[in-house]
Amino acid sequence: MGDKSARVQREAFDYVVVASGAHHHARVPELPGRESFRGTVLHSNEVRAGMFAGRRVVVVGGGKSALDLVTRAAREAASATIVQRKVNWMIPERLLLGMVGYKWILFTRLGEALLPRYHDSACIRPVDRIDKRVKRALWWLVTRDMLISTGLYRLPRELRPTHALPFHLTHAGVMPRGYARAVRRGSITPRISAVEAYTAAGLLLATGEELPADVLVFATGHHKVFPFLHPSVRVHDSAGRLRLYRGIVPPGADRLAFVGFRQVFNNIMGVELTAHWLTRHFRATLSTAPSEQEMCEAIDARMAWQERVLPGSGGYDFGPYDIHCADELLHDMGLPSHRARNLLAEYLLPGGVAHRYAGLSRQRSRATE
Repeated sequence: MGDKSARVQREAFDYVVVASGAHHHARVPELPGRESFRGTVLHSNEVRAGMFAGRRVVVVGGGKSALDLVTRAAREAASATIVQRKVNWMIPERLLLGMVGYKWILFTRLGEALLPRYHDSACIRPVDRIDKRVKRALWWLVTRDMLISTGLYRLPRELRPTHALPFHLTHAGVMPRGYARAVRRGSITPRISAVEAYTAAGLLLATGEELPADVLVFATGHHKVFPFLHPSVRVHDSAGRLRLYRGIVPPGADRLAFVGFRQVFNNIMGVELTAHWLTRHFRATLSTAPSEQEMCEAIDARMAWQERVLPGSGGYDFGPYDIHCADELLHDMGLPSHRARNLLAEYLLPGGVAHRYAGLSRQRSRATE
């Protein structure tokens, strides 16, 4: 792109799909004093094998990537420190005191029914109307189980999430093995603080503490930007959130679409279903054909819901609503959302899995005919 001698070539296409990924343009905070720090500064995308060996490593961030990297540093580095503004929930590999895989609890229709009600009324089933008091009681039990199963209950209170589940569950990932144990044993030094500036020796925190480091890793997320699009194509609002109908189509640009920005926990399945939906959209064979104004109104309603139940989702992250998100696209395509042979399997077995949607191409073709 920076080669001025490169030849510019224009080509015309009927449709354009942006599938450039949501984790490409690194977000690294601009802190004063960068020129004074003589060590290595990396984004989590840039970490490679051997970079931590024998060095003092500080990881900034509180998400899944940050915990993975600092747990790795605890094994390889001379010292490992993690700095996070707040502690996010992490999902243990096994729940119910370590006896049952998490997908059998959280990734079922019954498990999703415990979440705040989905924004699209067409996707609401009777089980989703469980009384809020019952939901709170069940989430209290899930919260206690997660604290025990992740090992967080054995850490100081300030190293546990402050909000009860399901708050901020969209930011959760699977807890890396050994993280809580490494914190207990002192192999990982946690700090709850914002970062203020680089220093010659390392990093200055908002608390006034200076952390010495040889390697600083910022696991601070990514910008959802598309520098290759013409400025006239508006896909963000003033707050930087993606404004896409169904998380796929920008209103007013019916020949442009995005795949991979309707993110759910099972993102591979979400991408596949998006591709099916998009095929129908481009062919104008969806069951619904909203106007540009109706698309904008639907986006406004959905984003208001996301800010309430999935704060910080950026307008694209639907978090744990795997099955509801699938139902929504299936309804638009005129396809059945019941994907199991009986009610027990439909509600109690993991729903966000590929085999539930086998044969979707054939079903889509029959529905179109």
